[in-house]
Amino acid sequence: MLDTSKLLVLRAVAAHGSIAGAARELGYTRSAVSQQMSALERSAGVSLLIRGGKTVTLTPLGRRLLEHTERILVELRAAESALRQSEGVAGRLKIGVPFREGPPIMSTALTKVRQRYPRLEVSLVAISDQQGADEVKRGRLDVVILSTFGATAPLPEAGLRQWILGCDRLSLCTPVGHELADLESCRIEQLRDESWVVYQNHPLSAVLLGLCLGAGYRPRVAATVGDVATALGLVGVGWGLTIAPDLTPGAPENSIKRITLDGVDAKRYSVLVCRDGEQEIPEIEAVVTAVHTVTARTFTAL
Repeated sequence: MLDTSKLLVLRAVAAHGSIAGAARELGYTRSAVSQQMSALERSAGVSLLIRGGKTVTLTPLGRRLLEHTERILVELRAAESALRQSEGVAGRLKIGVPFREGPPIMSTALTKVRQRYPRLEVSLVAISDQQGADEVKRGRLDVVILSTFGATAPLPEAGLRQWILGCDRLSLCTPVGHELADLESCRIEQLRDESWVVYQNHPLSAVLLGLCLGAGYRPRVAATVGDVATALGLVGVGWGLTIAPDLTPGAPENSIKRITLDGVDAKRYSVLVCRDGEQEIPEIEAVVTAVHTVTARTFTAL
């Protein structure tokens, strides 16, 4: 009989590609992880890992077992939830939210969930769009809301269930006193001589740089920031221009002007994500339902 605890170790090894990485995540010694994997291979009667120096990859049979492991863990979680539901929706959820980044969908929705289900304990965790899905895959978070940027909606990832909640356009943001602020629209080619607030380690970085390079110039950088809210704050005090989603509020909003960028079809998509299969667990289903209710009002108003 396969041991669930050893399957969790297998998942950690696969996620990190190393014994050392799995040990750090699980709080084990490297020796303990190696022993657990050796015991799992003996129990399974087949080789599951290909060990090569400091890196580890799964054999084809190891990958198949990992696929079953994900389904097993979902079913165990559902069983635990069912045992708690005799008195209604209860339990604990860890939910990832990109604070300061966009529409307050999750915080509004979770306020409603907490009011309706007082026995459900909800913890919010600040995450970035880049790390959110991976944190769900590894079981560190139960649900996340994140943003993706592009002309088309993102495709679902294996092992995850995702809902596209809606999208908002990307606009040029200028200080209210800027000479462009009275325009309804402009083209990126007109902005060659402007100073920019640009992004670092953020999905919008590639979008902004790509637009400028496509127009034949590199942006003249006034400031480099890591999030949209900070960028809008600097725009508001006159540091330069930036590109931002319409539903990310300025600080304050009356300090900036949003202008349509002609010929730009990139959008920000807001996406809700959980592990595939767990959307039927009552506490997660409650969150998904609440988020969809709030989303309908948020994006319909655009």
